[in-house]
Amino acid sequence: MRFRLVYHGELPGSGNSSKKPAAVRAIRDQLHPQLQFLWATHQALRRLRETSIVSSHPGRDLDLSESPFHAPRDLSKFPMRDYEVDLCEPIKEGDKSYVPLVRKSLDLNCHLNILFLRQEDPGSLVLQGGDVDNRLKTLFDALRKPDPDVAIRYPQAHEPLYCLLESDTLISGFDVDTDRLLFPQSSDNSEVFLIIEVIVRVLNIGPWNMSLLGS
Repeated sequence: MRFRLVYHGELPGSGNSSKKPAAVRAIRDQLHPQLQFLWATHQALRRLRETSIVSSHPGRDLDLSESPFHAPRDLSKFPMRDYEVDLCEPIKEGDKSYVPLVRKSLDLNCHLNILFLRQEDPGSLVLQGGDVDNRLKTLFDALRKPDPDVAIRYPQAHEPLYCLLESDTLISGFDVDTDRLLFPQSSDNSEVFLIIEVIVRVLNIGPWNMSLLGS
């Protein structure tokens, strides 16, 4: 499965302690509606909502049909049973909850292809807003659910929050293309426009995640 996320705004280096928390929160808030819309409209993710409900008892099958004519399970009429778990359920931490797509429970990781546009010459790896590596660290931090202490100090605008990653350790690799941002020059030299192609990879194939093997 692959899709693209976009972000336009400030992206300071990870060492900029005064700007980084606000930038990370802004990135999450921009990506949230994109990921929420993806969950609501992508056929593979709508199917995943059903197949991610599995038995917690080995050998107790749910008679899940892989036929294309299989009718989706209506959870309002057929709610989860006491021996079932939902591998896609929101992750709750304190009074906050998060819905990451790439998570350990689904046996997934992802590769990122990033088009990194900024107001510098193409190919320059050291930027006015900080070097690429440190700015990518800020981005990767924003792609995952926040740590509990950060969530308290810098609360997000959405509940639950849709995010890409449960943990940034689930990024298997990434490639970056840099080019000049042709928007009118701003006073903020850390302004960027990012197009992030996400390639979701299934590590261990099972009935719960097979819907993600397509495009």
